[in-house]
Amino acid sequence: MKKNSLAQLFEVRKKYILISIIILVIISVFIINNLNKAIDVEVYTVKQEEVNDTYKENAVISLGKEYHILSKVNGSIEEVLVNENSPVKKGDVLIKISSRDLEYQKQLRQSSLDSYIAKKEESDIGKLMATSPMEYISGLKSSLDTAKAAYEAAQTDYSAKQALFEAQSVSLIELETSRANFENAKSNYETASKRLDESNKYLQSLKAEGLSEKDISEKFYESTKKQIEAAIESEKTAIAQLEHQIEDCEVKAEYDGIISKIPAKDISMAVAGQELAVIDTNNNEYRLECSVLTDVIPYIKTGDEMKAEFNLRGVKKSFDGKISEIYDFATEEKSPLGLKEYRVKLVAVLDNAGDDILKNGYGVDAIFTLYKNDNAIAVPIGAVFAEDELDYVFKIENKTAKKTPVSIVYKSSTQAVISEGLKEDDKVIINADEEKLNDGSKVREKK
Repeated sequence: MKKNSLAQLFEVRKKYILISIIILVIISVFIINNLNKAIDVEVYTVKQEEVNDTYKENAVISLGKEYHILSKVNGSIEEVLVNENSPVKKGDVLIKISSRDLEYQKQLRQSSLDSYIAKKEESDIGKLMATSPMEYISGLKSSLDTAKAAYEAAQTDYSAKQALFEAQSVSLIELETSRANFENAKSNYETASKRLDESNKYLQSLKAEGLSEKDISEKFYESTKKQIEAAIESEKTAIAQLEHQIEDCEVKAEYDGIISKIPAKDISMAVAGQELAVIDTNNNEYRLECSVLTDVIPYIKTGDEMKAEFNLRGVKKSFDGKISEIYDFATEEKSPLGLKEYRVKLVAVLDNAGDDILKNGYGVDAIFTLYKNDNAIAVPIGAVFAEDELDYVFKIENKTAKKTPVSIVYKSSTQAVISEGLKEDDKVIINADEEKLNDGSKVREKK
């Protein structure tokens, strides 16, 4: 009886073991099949092709009889040197705008630059190495506290000046001076905060590497020196920009002609983009004026060829031209959808326009070439993806997806032009954002 019970127990266990083995085999087969299962992907074969990306914008024809002088800076009008009907030559100063705030900002930037140069000189001759990294960071904290106090004081003063200006108790110049002080103090505070944060992070990363105190000190101060050098270049750039703005405070005629209007006489405070004067050039030149999005500006320059298209009673007419001027400031505008956007005004001169077709004030389509290459290596824009500020594509090699770094020289809404990383006949996956797709994934080309 006991033997029968043992035999039955053994049979039951054997069944369980057999079932378990079968289940494990099924699971293993399922896993292996999924591991080996290829992802269906759309593929693009790389080839040399023509890429010609254009940008179209609404524009207005001006016959060159009037040239509108716009302010390039913000500031109070100091002096108007011309009257209506005054003859002017190109380069004549028409209006003077106060440069006081800009001069003050330049002085502050120069002081900051001098301070950075002094710190760099200390570093170069080894004086900075006399203190430990922690002592240096302590100095940065003190600088941050000082900058924060100055920022809060300037913020309080600016808020008070705004309220007083609304109550007509202070002048516009006093308000603008307070605003300039506030913006400069804010910039100094943000810079000090960033330097302290970056220095702290870098010091901690060096400690995590287990370096000796000497090595930490050397690497830390080498990094600090680079930060100072970058700050010096930043201040130099800011000063150069301010000097350019100070030059623009003298508003000059850019054409010979007669002053037909002088709105600056009725303005106490000029803002960038505001009309200050109008010159009658009387040269019968066919000019096209339009405002383009700031995103477009890096891809066009004065002298570039363009086209203007005009629909005359159902017949499309085309005119060649060249960009003659691009303004160096942007103005805020509203898009047709009511969204905020920034635009830059430009002027183009048309070559083959006839007065029997185009009239002053006519609306036309201005077409600009942003990128042109007859033998470009380009891929669909969906094939490119970014990681850690680098661009990649998935190139197919041996039926697997290989994550491949690429250098991009131009992106349109549909294509990316590649300068390095791909060659003709390479195959790339069009939809790089496929969820299951990873470096090394097995893939199969969709038919």
